[in-house]
Amino acid sequence: MATGVMTEKQLDRRALTLLLSIVLYLVLGPALENHPFGSLILIISLYTMLVAAILQIAALKGKRALLPGILLAGLSTAFIMLSHLVPTRPLIAINQSLLILFFTAIVVVLFSALGRPGAITKGRLYSSVSLYLILAMLWSVVYGLTETLHPGSFLLTVGPRAGPIPRSFIIHMSLVTLTTLGTGDLVPASQLTRMLVAMESVTGVLYVAITIARLVSAYQTPDHSRQ
Repeated sequence: MATGVMTEKQLDRRALTLLLSIVLYLVLGPALENHPFGSLILIISLYTMLVAAILQIAALKGKRALLPGILLAGLSTAFIMLSHLVPTRPLIAINQSLLILFFTAIVVVLFSALGRPGAITKGRLYSSVSLYLILAMLWSVVYGLTETLHPGSFLLTVGPRAGPIPRSFIIHMSLVTLTTLGTGDLVPASQLTRMLVAMESVTGVLYVAITIARLVSAYQTPDHSRQ
């Protein structure tokens, strides 16, 4: 595994790079939504985040994980560009499906890495925060795909509704749902979406409990348990 080759500081830097790229993408979303080149900048930001995620996967799982990660990221980036140039429903749906697969792979890798025995390093803490934010992004893409396949699945309660729901509203709803905060700006309007929102709320609650338990369990090595 790559963790036997890379130093702890290198692992920390890669984990921090992934976290910063995620935060940058989330911040840029609403800030550039109405900017003439906003979509292009967001695509570049998303691509940067995907690259950072691939490097993080390689650091945790080794070079054997690079090929599937690059393949998924490459396909996703290609369809992001295509759906930006030719915004048809099939291309958007394919793009969202690939992003769901990629985010799911990142979640699985990061979550499994949290349970590795050893000290609670900065990199592990960065990864736990990244995992939480990626979960919110994963659910937001699931909501976006649902809205793409079944328009009207969500109801925008603020401002005029003209055209598709802005991406920033969906991500915002996902974040506040994961934290069980909720605001009501965007609400589910079908039985399917209501169930999806409820499942994300449960995910947010369980994540905190399970992550803390895994980190504590990983820290309690045989040497620690005998003390």
